Amino acid sequence: MLIVEDEETLRESLRRVLIQEGYEVDSVDSSEEALETIDKKTYSLIITDIILPGVNGIQLLKKCREKNPGVKFIIITAFASIETAVEAIRTGAFDYLVKPIQHQEIKDTVKKALQS
Repeated sequence: MLIVEDEETLRESLRRVLIQEGYEVDSVDSSEEALETIDKKTYSLIITDIILPGVNGIQLLKKCREKNPGVKFIIITAFASIETAVEAIRTGAFDYLVKPIQHQEIKDTVKKALQS
């Protein structure tokens, strides 16, 4: 899976937790870097923040889906609103999580996404 998060502490924390669960995890700090990465490697799941410098998480979801329609997305945000949640789900996100992310919550959500 790929984690796209500009906040280094959260990115590394999520990466560490998911590696401990046995997943292969790459991480980047921007949508632009994510787009370069998915050109080289296929992911079954992408976890992305909505608020990113440049291309936001919803736009990233749309662009990634053009290249790999089967990829699952989990959107995370510190600035939750009904509008962004609805937009994320309508755009095709598997789930929408609000920061702070609890380790058990992300582990459960990732497991469900990969099983669906």
